[in-house]
Amino acid sequence: MGTAQSGRKGKGAWSPMVVTLPVATIKRILDRVASLPAPASKFVLGEALARVIQGDVEPNNPTQTTRPLPRLPENIVSALEKARDDNPLIEGGKHVGHLRHDDFTALRDWCRAMRLGSDAAVVEAAVTAALG
Repeated sequence: MGTAQSGRKGKGAWSPMVVTLPVATIKRILDRVASLPAPASKFVLGEALARVIQGDVEPNNPTQTTRPLPRLPENIVSALEKARDDNPLIEGGKHVGHLRHDDFTALRDWCRAMRLGSDAAVVEAAVTAALG
């Protein structure tokens, strides 16, 4: 489901990538971002995973936690908003990019931390297809 274009021939974490994500995935992620209370903390993978393991995030009520919920970096949110607002559909999805591989990894991990497991799997599959 994911197609990609890489800025260079290398497959490093710093090469810009464009992947195709389903419109529904983009909308769910942006809806969750919009529902987060302010102020927000910077997304830190280790903290987010620890919160999921400890059960600090309620699946149906992400606003009731003991610590602030993680926020996606602005460059990722901006890329998702641009993709959402772009008119062309590509294979039932939209191009999201130009982001680095580690940005897509952060997006996948954020989805997991926010209990958006199916969306995390979609992001991971799109990136894997792009690198494959």
